[in-house]
Amino acid sequence: MGVIKDGSISGVLPTNKVFTVNYPGYPSSIERALVTLGGTHGIAKVRTSARELQSKAQESRESRSKIELHFRPEDPYSHPVNGEVMPCNHFVLKLSKHNIKEDERQILERPEDEICADIVGHVSESYYFNGMADYQHVLAVHADIARKKKRTWADMEPQFVKIINIVRDKYILTMVFAALTFIHVPKKVNWEKFISKGTEEWQRQMAVCDLFDERPVWIREHLSQNLSNKGLELTTNVIKRFLFRAAYYFSNGPFLRFWIRKGYDPRKDPESRIYQRIDFRVPESLRSYCNRGIESGSKHTWEDLCGFRVFPYKCQTSFQLFDLVDDYIQLEIKKPLTQTSCTLATGWFPPHVLEILRSRVAVRFLSIYPLPGAESYLERSKRKIYAIKENIANKERSRECGIFIRLVFPICCKDIDQENASKVFLQELFGGFQNNNGGGLQDDEAENSDEEYHIFDGSNS
Repeated sequence: MGVIKDGSISGVLPTNKVFTVNYPGYPSSIERALVTLGGTHGIAKVRTSARELQSKAQESRESRSKIELHFRPEDPYSHPVNGEVMPCNHFVLKLSKHNIKEDERQILERPEDEICADIVGHVSESYYFNGMADYQHVLAVHADIARKKKRTWADMEPQFVKIINIVRDKYILTMVFAALTFIHVPKKVNWEKFISKGTEEWQRQMAVCDLFDERPVWIREHLSQNLSNKGLELTTNVIKRFLFRAAYYFSNGPFLRFWIRKGYDPRKDPESRIYQRIDFRVPESLRSYCNRGIESGSKHTWEDLCGFRVFPYKCQTSFQLFDLVDDYIQLEIKKPLTQTSCTLATGWFPPHVLEILRSRVAVRFLSIYPLPGAESYLERSKRKIYAIKENIANKERSRECGIFIRLVFPICCKDIDQENASKVFLQELFGGFQNNNGGGLQDDEAENSDEEYHIFDGSNS
């Protein structure tokens, strides 16, 4: 092997070729660095692939095998950074230091220890990580569950995925992402310390905070129009700056993208059900009207939309139940609760109730569609409401009948042979019903009635 001594090289250069990896970071150890690169097995696989490409004379940069570096190898969702191989002409040096004893120093007249450099390898290729890494938000609380790659997000986050709380003004710029596993929602920010009292900024911020004192949950479009009615014509970005100081929002669930007053948790307050989200989607075949409306530049007021006086131009529009001017909807959302928890899919309402409300909104909007073509969709929504209500009524009747039989049957059949108890009781029960010929079915009609059920004696069959 070659030897470098006193600035000159002597000997034979090594023939064995090696490659290097320019690691873009400071690993805690060599072992950890190897793990992030896929381990020795992963590196060997990349090198084998590279040699195969070279043997096929595929020397283009795009075809060269790349090495992947995972900064979080335990996380299956971690995006890697790719290292590309580049030709080079370097050498690997082995540095050594020869300690000279004190008596030898005087003999050799060398005041310093001797340093030697041996050339042990020729570096012909090197991997460089010149690309940008992907930007990822990582929630540490999910790292353990994320290792179980087949789990669904619903298993990892039983209700709301995360709460987004952004505090932003002249002096504060922070972003906090919190999962539902965190019990407390963002607390109120003392923005008064950072804004001079009496300034225009102060007055605008107070106007926003006053709206959240009126009600704790707002959709941005409605809040913007309320500010406009107070003489504050603000752009969307300016309004967001004021909202960041006073509110937060959920990234999904029944309050998706609604601004919620800091310190208030709608998941714990059943009264928040009136502020839940309801969507209206324009059917595909009716969207030509929406496109023309958007192209014309005309806009509807929020009051007209909530009052069902105009048909939306947007293909999908979100509302708060509390804002909709409809007697049936307002009556339904103020009824006593039938469930005790707020769920991700339907909030404080059972699924069938929310489906009826959604269909009711569709009926109201489709009824005022200004062009022909909405009739079939309108009838479909009406039939859907009727079907859901009929299904609820049938279940209620079945439940009441079951309770009646369970309560009465044991009392009436104490002294009856238990073998034929159910047959005798039910025959007497249905036989005691009066036949109202005036308003009911005639004998020939009754034979074909779907409402009549016969009891058969299985012992004689």
